[in-house]
Amino acid sequence: MGSGSNWAEEEHPELRPIPESKRLYGSLTFWFMMFSMNTCIPMFFLGPIARSLNLTPMEAAIGALVGNLAVTLVMILNGYPGWKHGIPFPVQLRPSFGKKGIHLPVLLRGIVGAGWLGVEAYGGSLAITMIALWALGIERTQVVSLAYRYVIIALIAYVALAVIVTSRGLKGIGYVANYGGPLLLLYFLWLLVFLHSKNISITLPTGVGLGSAAFITYVAVQTNWWATVALNISDLSRGLKKNTGTLWGGLVGGPLVGIVVAQIFGTLLGYYLVLYTQAMYGQGIVTPQGIVMVAAPGAIALILGELFAFLAPFSTDITANIPPIIDILTASFKLSLKKAAFIAGIIGFIIAPWWAVDKGQDYVNYVTSFSSNYGVILGPIAGIMLADYYILRKRKYTERELYTRTGKKWLDDINWAGIISLILAILTSYIYSWIRGELQTVGFLVFPNPLSWYIGVASGLIYQVTLFKLLYK
Repeated sequence: MGSGSNWAEEEHPELRPIPESKRLYGSLTFWFMMFSMNTCIPMFFLGPIARSLNLTPMEAAIGALVGNLAVTLVMILNGYPGWKHGIPFPVQLRPSFGKKGIHLPVLLRGIVGAGWLGVEAYGGSLAITMIALWALGIERTQVVSLAYRYVIIALIAYVALAVIVTSRGLKGIGYVANYGGPLLLLYFLWLLVFLHSKNISITLPTGVGLGSAAFITYVAVQTNWWATVALNISDLSRGLKKNTGTLWGGLVGGPLVGIVVAQIFGTLLGYYLVLYTQAMYGQGIVTPQGIVMVAAPGAIALILGELFAFLAPFSTDITANIPPIIDILTASFKLSLKKAAFIAGIIGFIIAPWWAVDKGQDYVNYVTSFSSNYGVILGPIAGIMLADYYILRKRKYTERELYTRTGKKWLDDINWAGIISLILAILTSYIYSWIRGELQTVGFLVFPNPLSWYIGVASGLIYQVTLFKLLYK
């Protein structure tokens, strides 16, 4: 797609295809982007979750491998159209949902992104505040209560900086990845050395077995973690330089290493951190502020902990959580990038649970209730996208058709095959769970079984192919 693609000039600037000559980054940046996106404070909770389910370290690692490999394969497949055509997520949705029908899946993805933005921004700001108070010499017994009181100050600064970076688009995100990725890797290595230096005897769980309900639940937790970006990965892959090297080294290699390998590593780190710190200090610790304040006080730990407390959630927010909110505001409301980034920051500030929680367990419950069940809506969208591009279109887009009227009602207006498939796939997860007696109630909401993402991908794909052929062929 060259500079003569003037047929897209009437389109919103953020939705126009990025020509090959203006691609911003290569494979290494994309690797760091995936790694820094994946490396967030809640990632370290995956180890304790496995421990609480009585999984052995090997079972936890296998669960991380299975869950993340499945979602990463979908991510790579959905990222390919962005890399090939330079198109963002809302435009990629146009053939499968129609140019007017895209607002529903864009909204659903954006809602999940907004929820995670609030979670990450709050968790990071709380960690930053706690470490700063500890560095100022505040007694450990007072740090926690004071941190909950003053976290809003760090949160305002955090959100403001996120708005500044994302308002610069892919250039700003790539810049943070290039510098933040190595620093996060340094923190990982420091934790590894820290663990290795402790000669502590620990008792491992007996295990639950790979066919158990506990293991299946854990696989689902690992899967849902990045079922989010598996949808809108084109928002990032469209900036990847277009050559064979970036296809295999960046688009494929980046998620496989930055997500699958890093998630296994992070899961095991969190797992052993809980065991070692429980044995040494009588309390399991995985957060950077906890490690600094209890397990490893000192200047190096302080500096690395503060950097991690900021960079881990920040890199995830600007890469994974703010872009889908911006997609809503640019694709559905036609706002400029700067205005969209500003409003996304306000949304994140409001949704962050600074107003809802005043102790650690409340925050964990807030995260758990939110993150456990959204796969039921994201899985079907992924399946519909895969069906449209790889089966119905056979990996071919006429790029002009994505931006101009074609006379094809399913593309120019609403593709009812996509809308109906989305609804049917969600219902399929509920019906399957109802038949098996696996419906779960969280507050006043009812959710299907933990594997709903897998059910949604498969059923969404089947429904989309079948309904499109019935309605439009």
